[in-house]
Amino acid sequence: MASSDIKKYFFKILEKAPLPAGSRAAVFYLLAPAAATFAQLYYIRSAHSYLLYLLPLPAWTAAAAALPLLVLEYAATRLLEAKRLGPGPLVWLPMAGRMLVLLLLSVLFFLFPITAHGRPDIFAPLVGLWHFVGWILLYANPLPAAALLALIGAAYWALVYRRSAFRLTVTLLLPAACAAALFALLYFHPGGPLRELRSRPAGLEKVFPAEGYAGAEGEPWPAGTLHPHEVYAAPDDSWAALSFGATFGRDAAPRPSFAWVDLLRPEFRAFYEGSQVRRFSSECPGRLYFAPWHAPYLLEYVPGADSLKRLPLPASVGGWPVEELFAVHNACGRVYAVNNLNPALFALDGSGKLLKSLSLHEAGLIGNGAVVFQVKRNPRRRTLLVSLYGQDPAARPGFWRLMWFMHWIGAQPGRRILEFDENTLQLTGASDPSRAFMDLALSPDGRRLYAPSVFTQDIYMLDAESLKIIGKIDAPFHVRKLEFSADGKFLYAGSYLGGDVVVYEVSSSKRLGSFYVTPRIEGLSATKKYLYAAGAGGLFRISNDKIIPALGR
Repeated sequence: MASSDIKKYFFKILEKAPLPAGSRAAVFYLLAPAAATFAQLYYIRSAHSYLLYLLPLPAWTAAAAALPLLVLEYAATRLLEAKRLGPGPLVWLPMAGRMLVLLLLSVLFFLFPITAHGRPDIFAPLVGLWHFVGWILLYANPLPAAALLALIGAAYWALVYRRSAFRLTVTLLLPAACAAALFALLYFHPGGPLRELRSRPAGLEKVFPAEGYAGAEGEPWPAGTLHPHEVYAAPDDSWAALSFGATFGRDAAPRPSFAWVDLLRPEFRAFYEGSQVRRFSSECPGRLYFAPWHAPYLLEYVPGADSLKRLPLPASVGGWPVEELFAVHNACGRVYAVNNLNPALFALDGSGKLLKSLSLHEAGLIGNGAVVFQVKRNPRRRTLLVSLYGQDPAARPGFWRLMWFMHWIGAQPGRRILEFDENTLQLTGASDPSRAFMDLALSPDGRRLYAPSVFTQDIYMLDAESLKIIGKIDAPFHVRKLEFSADGKFLYAGSYLGGDVVVYEVSSSKRLGSFYVTPRIEGLSATKKYLYAAGAGGLFRISNDKIIPALGR
């Protein structure tokens, strides 16, 4: 049978397909575009909420925002059905209008964090970089994204060019495609509720929050979904510490800044500083140091204690405020902290006395507005390593302050890893300016530095002496945390979007496999017995001898 005969036979079947009439047909006309609209809105909303980790929009907001789309969808389908026109302005214009409204609406969804906070913030450039937004969305969830684009595009093509397929497309194909895409989105999206249906490996246990845990006053852990930024487990596995960003869930729920969790009995200590706490690391378990996001001081904490000590920092450095402390490192007698946007480095002694401070902008190393991500110490070289990305010489509030975002696509030059003498804070080295790195992980022998790239699928290996790139290994998209096993044989990478931990053999740089833990992994900590992982679902751990059997190839 010729292809033309097959097409005629196929479309003849479509023309004879039983379709509802009267009021039932009107219901179909409304439900079909509604399904398409809400599937697209859900995708935008989910990517916005989980990829960018902002507070999710209320459900009524999505419903209200869908109304103009529903009107245009209904008008377009009614126009096609009533007039039965082929390709022409009366067909293309309603469709173009609908897509324009969708575009404008999606812009509003991305503008929401700006209006919600009442000021421009780091997400503003997303509005003007749609090609980059599309890149992020496809990497965040490629299967549902591709399915939505292909199926909706094919359906609209059928609406315009194949008039005989119009009714079946509107009443059956389009809703079915959207339903299938929505299910795939819920199942595969890192923040989707069905993602939890994917099995976790044998031996992986959820440590916290867990039933029976209580605080110092017997209070339970606050309700809501966790958003931990970092985890540190004691070498003897007796306790762990977590730092937190926003706690999603009930608006009235308190939001801990960090918590100490007893791993031997169900107790925790939660501390509320009215600000999120980002990165922290420690070479000594006897004391921990945290850096509140919007406060010019550090917090010293003795594990298990009911209180903490504040260590004041200057209110400003180089004429610019200390307003976004991002990371702090405990070097056993020395404490180092870095500030964000106004890039500054602080050195304190064991008593909390400020020894030195350095404005990276004033020193001519990086412009204000740069984002500082991590500070780590290289004991072998007695130096500090600071990872940062972006450079905005114009700086300060407004759009120009945010142009560090352009560095992610290589628009401007700028150093990415800076090395400083730990005593004098003088610059001793810098990495290749064409790469932007997030976390830093120093190999146990101190000879190699591993750094995941910002928004690309690479982990770079650098020579710790020269900071030159000596190789790279494939990684999941958007790795935020690296950690070496206690014996130094394996490198663990936490996938923020996928919720998986990827395991590499250090000697060969070979990827051994991965296992699923929880969405938005930001914290990893390894001891001689366990690997700890912190993400949206809480704190998990798996015995070292169970990791290799758990790997999916």
